[in-house]
Amino acid sequence: MRFLTKPFLSMLLTLLIGIFSSHSVFAATAVASVSQNSVTKDEVFLLRVATNEKVSSGALDLTPLQKDFYVSTPRFGASMRIVNGSRTVSSEWNITLAPLRLGRLDIPSFDIEGAKTQPITINVAVNKAAPKQSDMAEFQLNLSKDSLYPQEVAELDVKLIIKADPRRLQDPKIAPPSSAKLDVEPIGESKQFQDVINGQEVTVVQQSFHISSQQAGQFQLQGPKLTGAVVYSTNNSSTTRLFQLDTPVETLDVTVNPVPKGYQGEWLPTSNFKLIQKWSDSQGNELTGSNALGGDKQNIEMEAGDSLTRTITMTASNLTQHQLPKLNITYPKSVRVYEEKPQFGTTQSGDAVVVYKQVLIPKESGSIFLPDVSQTWFNTDSQSQKTSKALGLELSVQASDRVTSSTPPPVIETPTQQASPTIVTVEKPGMWPYLAALFAALWLISSAFVFYFWSRRGTAVKPKQKDERQSDTAEALIAALKMKDGVKTRTLFEQWKTENSDLSDETLETIEAELTKLNQSLYAEVGSPSQSWDPALAIKAVKKPKRISNKTHKSTLERL
Repeated sequence: MRFLTKPFLSMLLTLLIGIFSSHSVFAATAVASVSQNSVTKDEVFLLRVATNEKVSSGALDLTPLQKDFYVSTPRFGASMRIVNGSRTVSSEWNITLAPLRLGRLDIPSFDIEGAKTQPITINVAVNKAAPKQSDMAEFQLNLSKDSLYPQEVAELDVKLIIKADPRRLQDPKIAPPSSAKLDVEPIGESKQFQDVINGQEVTVVQQSFHISSQQAGQFQLQGPKLTGAVVYSTNNSSTTRLFQLDTPVETLDVTVNPVPKGYQGEWLPTSNFKLIQKWSDSQGNELTGSNALGGDKQNIEMEAGDSLTRTITMTASNLTQHQLPKLNITYPKSVRVYEEKPQFGTTQSGDAVVVYKQVLIPKESGSIFLPDVSQTWFNTDSQSQKTSKALGLELSVQASDRVTSSTPPPVIETPTQQASPTIVTVEKPGMWPYLAALFAALWLISSAFVFYFWSRRGTAVKPKQKDERQSDTAEALIAALKMKDGVKTRTLFEQWKTENSDLSDETLETIEAELTKLNQSLYAEVGSPSQSWDPALAIKAVKKPKRISNKTHKSTLERL
């Protein structure tokens, strides 16, 4: 034991201390810090997480933060420094956060490949100067009528007024009006435009809907809803805030009355129905004015073979175009009828209209009676049954030479005389039969060669693929991407997905990722890398989308 002297013990102790200290130096560590730990609701602050190891950007899991904070896409960077031969490696994340509720919120400990950070407590106070939902965006609803009958249609006009800068909107989503018992159908496409309301420049998104029901009862119509966020800052402060958009939903009560028990005939509920008739000759000249109810039938003289055009126009309020009744008229057999395809449309006041046109040609002389046209309907204003009527005509048809001459004369068959056969006798044919056989053989051989080369040429030609033309919605979506309009881009993208149900998941995920980057660029800090976003990748995906194979694709009906 004599060799255990003091110098030896000192050396042993120094060696052990060096081993443990070197282990502690090379151990992985992680640190989390915030720009401030006392904020007001909607106030944006920065979370920084760093480790002294080289790791991938996916090593940090931010999912636990999403229940209490709005979490932006993190900015990640890795670096390496060599000073006096000593190498230092670091990985760092910078994340923008905004509290979603009041009170004490915890940023939990993060585990980065074994290195753990310390939890952080954030105190969130009330922001007394915070704007209201109506200061950022609001809906204006206008229902044409709240008392209907089955199959009657009301119109709901929806206006979304966005008072904030639309470029500052983050991931906006509009939920359309809905109802469990009512039929809600959009009318055409939504419109977006700039307007000035009470001296303030705003963005307006306008859309109309048809509201109807097949059954009677008391129903509720839930209005639209806007969710998302708005990046803003107050005039007296440079602090950036993130306002959570969650507009209140307005509920509308709708009463659908039952069909009256005493009603007879075809059910046609409308507040206004018109049945207008016009007669015109073969030159287009009007023979009578608009049809008037009552009175005797008028008499018109014409020749057989002349044409008479009957035009009937039906107009109704609170109905769609295809709810208008079909025209079913039974004419005498002595009249030939040519009916054109019905023309549907909408008047300037929004009433549905359909035009029926029939060309009538009498085939025989004499008196011909053209029947009346009547339509039963229910007046929803007076709550009474009505009948509209268009009177027919009595035709005095005179015989016409044109009809007689136009009939082809009967064909009289006359017996044909049989031609007596002529017998030709050929004596000493000579060399002509051999020459004819030679030319015939050459013709057959040349025809075979032509057919062979023609068949090979046909197989070499490949059908050209048809160029896929861009729809109006796709072109509008591309234009919105170029303008970096967050609201319009999201609306058109949802419409484009509905029109193209065969899009592949890869295409949809690519565009969704690009829209996320677009939204991030709209509220990013000035000079940050995420502020500059290039729409080229999203535009390329819209122009040349990948689609599901036709063998597995099922076609869907177009929305009316």
